[in-house]
Formats: sequence, structure tokens, C-alpha cells
Amino acid sequence: MASETSSSEPPPSTEVDEKLYSRQLYVMGHEAQRRMMASRAVLIGASGLGVEVAKNIILAGISSVTLCDPEVPNSFDLGGNFYLSEGDLNKCDEGSGKKGRADLCRDQLSELNEYVKVDVASNVSSLQDEAGVVKLVDG
Repeated sequence: MASETSSSEPPPSTEVDEKLYSRQLYVMGHEAQRRMMASRAVLIGASGLGVEVAKNIILAGISSVTLCDPEVPNSFDLGGNFYLSEGDLNKCDEGSGKKGRADLCRDQLSELNEYVKVDVASNVSSLQDEAGVVKLVDG
């Protein structure tokens, strides 16, 4: 579901917010947290499981995550994706049609951790767009 790309060595100047990441530092240590903070992920699918994974990696302090799910939410999504509401079922972008699940969840996910960059893959038109999805994973 998620693809991680990490440089072999994190920058030594990466400061770890000890108050924010205190539980992780206790378990993993500073070096592992710095590596986490240098990692990036592509998350394909923002249904119930996808947003739960996104939430967890954002709270863990990954450097950035790119969400890929252009699918328009439906009523079934409301039962599993706690970042969607009934009002999101018919939300439209200006000129480009209905908003996808990733677009609708991005703002709330980015509020979880100010240090994590949360992007939406805008060049993928469908989860069946294999070429577009592969480009995201390949970098």
C-alpha cells in the first residue's frame, strides 16, 4: 500500500522535536527517528485503511507523503474513512469536476503534524491508471 524511499543517511542537522516524538524516541532512538524524518512515502488509496495508514505515518514523522486516490467518494466510504463527511460526496473542484478522496482528506491529514508535507498526486486520473501510479512509485 505504501512505498518508502529513503536516503541512506539522514542529514546530521535534522533536529528531532523531543516533545512531539517522545514516545518514539524512547522505543527507537534519535537515529531511527532522524531516518524516519528523511523518508518519503506514496500512499495509493485513501479509503478507510489508506487514511489510517496515512494518519499513522504522518504522526510518526515521515518527511513527506503523497496521497493518490482520485476516486470520488461514495456513501460506503463514510463508514471507513473518518476524514470524509456526507457533504464531501458531492464536492466539486472549480472547473475540473468532482474532488477525489485524497483531495478531500489532505487538509485534515496535514493538520496532524506540521513537520510533514502532505501532497496529492494530481497527475493520476484513476486508480486503474497503471502508468500514472508507477510513475509516482518510481519517483
